[in-house]
Amino acid sequence: MALRSLLFACASVCVLGSSAYAASAVPNAVTAAVNDPGRPPGDKERDADRHPAELVAFAGIKPGDKVADFIPGGGYYTRIFAKLVGPKGKVYALAAMPAVARDVETLNEQNAERVKAGQKPIERPIDPILAIQNIAEYSNVSAMMEMLTQYKGQFSLPEQVDVVWTSDNYHDLHTPFFGSADFVPTIDKNIYASLKNGGAFVVVDHASAPSTGFTTAKTLHRSDKDAVKAEVLSAGFVFDGESNVLANPADDHTKTAFQMHDKTDQYAFRFKKPMNAAKTDQRPPKNAFDGYYGNTNIMNMDSPEKTGPHQERRMIYHADGTYQEFGWGDMQAGTWYWDAAGHNCMLHESPLSQRGFVVCHSSEPFKKAGDKWGQEQVVGDTAVPPTPFTIISGYHPIYDPSLPPRAGQ
Repeated sequence: MALRSLLFACASVCVLGSSAYAASAVPNAVTAAVNDPGRPPGDKERDADRHPAELVAFAGIKPGDKVADFIPGGGYYTRIFAKLVGPKGKVYALAAMPAVARDVETLNEQNAERVKAGQKPIERPIDPILAIQNIAEYSNVSAMMEMLTQYKGQFSLPEQVDVVWTSDNYHDLHTPFFGSADFVPTIDKNIYASLKNGGAFVVVDHASAPSTGFTTAKTLHRSDKDAVKAEVLSAGFVFDGESNVLANPADDHTKTAFQMHDKTDQYAFRFKKPMNAAKTDQRPPKNAFDGYYGNTNIMNMDSPEKTGPHQERRMIYHADGTYQEFGWGDMQAGTWYWDAAGHNCMLHESPLSQRGFVVCHSSEPFKKAGDKWGQEQVVGDTAVPPTPFTIISGYHPIYDPSLPPRAGQ
């Protein structure tokens, strides 16, 4: 019997923490999601090594849940989650833009040059998820993409979720591929804020040798489980269990994860946000903007330079959660929402080259027509000077907590 099979025979009961369960205890709903006939054959072939049913059961995901699949890759788990949570649930598949491009436009320009030079274009990590989202039976999936480098650890969701999951990618946060490890603690804190009280953050990754920290993240694509645990706990989480279902003692931790593919020694941690955690969700009340839509917010109206990045651009918000933005550059349209940090975020739906891209603007006090101010165009973007903003109609849709509550709030 193969070593991994022997490990699997005991792994279902070799689970530490408060979540010990037997293989027979895997919920029927999880089994049905893994057996979904819509899953690609290539995904199903990997199941023998990846044991998705046992891991998803360990995560505690159930029908009706809201789940964030962070750095979802080709969507292996995204499809399973979508079928498991069902029509009453939601899956936010949150991809991350590589650090080689400052934004979507830059990536498009770089790819155009690469194609001219006969080189392979840089794959947009959101494309596989957009393909899943466009399939009717996965209509509960929302494809999103953020650039972790530019936005300094941004992790923005339209609502608090029950589970945040990341599989075989936590080490990547500590590599130049996504920018700098300096913002990883910020990501963990934003994940904490994006979870409901009692929600779970599940981290599955390729294990490195003990006491190596994140020194092999770039070279071997592995992470030290103790270093990961310490880093996540520092964000306020409590440790809630470990699964050994992917443990492989035959792995000496010297080969790259790519060399061993799905046969590396892997750990699976579950962290919990305490049920009695202090409020972390800074979103305003849903009806905080009643009567204040249809406004026009202009960037750079008074800028002496009317070309390039300082040319005028207008943003119009609507009560149904949609927006349009036009002026210099491409016209954009999509939906807007508040994230848990209180940032006003835009989820682009057009142009198609930017579909699913998320940009969050820094919060500002409630503004009225004629007010002018300067701020970072997007959260954490210090690459350009603060952008001048002017309101010419209505109010800037930023909630001011000092205002008296409206009727029904």
